Amino acid sequence: MIQAVVFLAGPSRSRAEEMAHDWGHWSPLGVSIDTPRPINVYIADAGLESFLPWYDSLGKEKKDSIKNVVWCGDGDSLGKHGKELRASTAARFEGRWREHEYSGEKDFSDCAAVTSLIEYDLRHADDVLKHAWIQVHGALGGRFDHELVNVLEFAASLTRMERTAAFQLGPDVALSTMPIRGSMNIGDCFSIAPLQITGATHVKISGARYGGEVQLRQPSHGLSNSATEKNVDIVPLSCASPIIVMRVF
Repeated sequence: MIQAVVFLAGPSRSRAEEMAHDWGHWSPLGVSIDTPRPINVYIADAGLESFLPWYDSLGKEKKDSIKNVVWCGDGDSLGKHGKELRASTAARFEGRWREHEYSGEKDFSDCAAVTSLIEYDLRHADDVLKHAWIQVHGALGGRFDHELVNVLEFAASLTRMERTAAFQLGPDVALSTMPIRGSMNIGDCFSIAPLQITGATHVKISGARYGGEVQLRQPSHGLSNSATEKNVDIVPLSCASPIIVMRVF
């Protein structure tokens, strides 16, 4: 399985020391994310300011596992010291740093730029396990229009990938075309919603009050479920039909 970490320019709900650990509630089903493996990091514009304290909080083994650090954006949200910060970070990660600067007149988001880079790297990755687990910081918690666009961009990216994958947007939210497991307390509530616009999405659910093979014909289908076991397994039955899963309170 391929692992990546993304830093967007939105606010993060976690402190750096919390961000250094794998988030707890959703994880790949049947594949360990604790096994050390190369990690690619993708940074959108001012996400660089969140990446640096996250990196500094890592242990040596995790730091050594970072294979590439990729920055992209138009630099508009990094401020007047942005170029100096990028230059010093590039020197720090010499040999592992890539940079893609766009015009300030571009008509797409930095999140869209990141997903394009991830898709390109996945197409050219030499990995026999056709899964990708992508942890995203800063996708939620900011302006609603940015949150909505981020979710839509990640969903569209999943439909273009040649492998099953998941974007984990925080401890409680994941977008996925791959089987995932939720670690919960019995009685915890969660929701599932399809992210494709037309046609039905089929998923298999176990460990929940409403389980079995479920057909989600519209976005409201799959809401208001609850855990009957400590592990809730959710298996999308079509790799072209992404779902969003949310632990709710």
